[in-house]
Amino acid sequence: MRSLLLSMLRASVLLPSCALVLLIRLLKWLIAPPVLLLQMLIGVPLALLRIRQPLRPRFIPLTEAELPDAAWVALTDTAEALAADGFVQRGDFRCDELIQGATLWLRLLVQPDQGVGAISAHIEFNAGKQPRRQFTEFSTTFDDSRVLDTNNFSLPYSLPAPTYLARLQLKDVWDPRALYTLHRELVASLAQAVDESKIDPAEPDPARLLTDSYAREIQALINQGWLRVADEDQVRLTLRGALTGVWRQAWPLNSLYLRAADRRARQLLAEHAMDADKFTGGALAIVVDRQPLPKEAGAITTVWAGYGYVRPLARHTDPDVALEAVVVELTHDATGVTRPCEFRYSFRSVHSQHERRIRRLQSFDIVFDPVNCDLAVTAMDREFDQAHDETEWREMTARSPLQALPLESGLRDLDTVLPAALKALNAQPGAGCIEPDSASLYIDEERTPRWQVVAWTEDDTPLHAELDARV
Repeated sequence: MRSLLLSMLRASVLLPSCALVLLIRLLKWLIAPPVLLLQMLIGVPLALLRIRQPLRPRFIPLTEAELPDAAWVALTDTAEALAADGFVQRGDFRCDELIQGATLWLRLLVQPDQGVGAISAHIEFNAGKQPRRQFTEFSTTFDDSRVLDTNNFSLPYSLPAPTYLARLQLKDVWDPRALYTLHRELVASLAQAVDESKIDPAEPDPARLLTDSYAREIQALINQGWLRVADEDQVRLTLRGALTGVWRQAWPLNSLYLRAADRRARQLLAEHAMDADKFTGGALAIVVDRQPLPKEAGAITTVWAGYGYVRPLARHTDPDVALEAVVVELTHDATGVTRPCEFRYSFRSVHSQHERRIRRLQSFDIVFDPVNCDLAVTAMDREFDQAHDETEWREMTARSPLQALPLESGLRDLDTVLPAALKALNAQPGAGCIEPDSASLYIDEERTPRWQVVAWTEDDTPLHAELDARV
């Protein structure tokens, strides 16, 4: 009887709540279509009257000092990341004509060897609460004048791409080197000749590359009926273009169009045996470069032997990096001897910009696989701090955040540490038959280099042994 009363009480309380939730959702979907229609009825005339685009926009050249702080950080991070792939800077620019009510800050980069142009962009809206946005775009022109464009712009485009342009929009691939890797591999898989003459590192007017690319797209959209010439140097949307543009930008379909573009890009990559999911997520889980180990390397079983091959690749990725930690994955060979199966070298660097009082921190890993004899570089994890005044800046830079391993003093390597660590693990109470898992070399809170070796017991209990890494 008591349980029946409780059930009736629960039903009397929950039923009105459920009914209210259902009613709200029903009203939401009943209201959404009329609201969307109202947006179209109001937005289309406004678009027809107000939206004007230049036939050839002005990209104003800038010095690096003229960039605002947020734009400088975004453009510099991208340029430094792509430098490892051979990209060189061709100039910084500002444009106020392309996005209504916003300023576009651009850095043009080129990769002459592959015929690839790149744009690092930062958008700041002049009013309202829209957040700043940034994106990276790669472009390759083929001998037949077709263009492949890969970007991570996080807003839907108002109009479809022209017929000559294949546009891949991958909103979740935010690391510039990861995005470039997908672009480069797709170009290679298409087996089309690249028109390298479009990318001239000695071009005296780099803004012309931006202007010509934009003007070609505008002219193609005019020919396809999406735009019409308003006067000698401006265009407007046609009725068809305005309807399509408002429909793509209006809530709730804007997010659907963006997801659809991302889905189509992923499907195209999958057709060429590329998985975009491998290039999303945390930076240290994304492999942006893979290189084979020289044949003369032979078997490598120690940290320092592998570091000799890792260090040049690390310096090429970032000339100022320092080695901070090494993690060695352990396994058993056929004879039961514990041996390394993977070395992960963790690097970090600090770049200070005193004029802006900005300190940027960058970190990445290089994974050495002794079985497959290759080196894999991960994407960079980036962050920055900015001081409000000179006092705070001096306090910020008084102590380096790096915890570099003191290689010059000499450290005990894996081959000398592992036997002693395994002996200590086996001596622990209740150890039984243990399974070695990993060995880590790092700097502790007292700035002392230490080894930590981890193993698992038969009942999945972790054991660890710590040893001083100094000789």
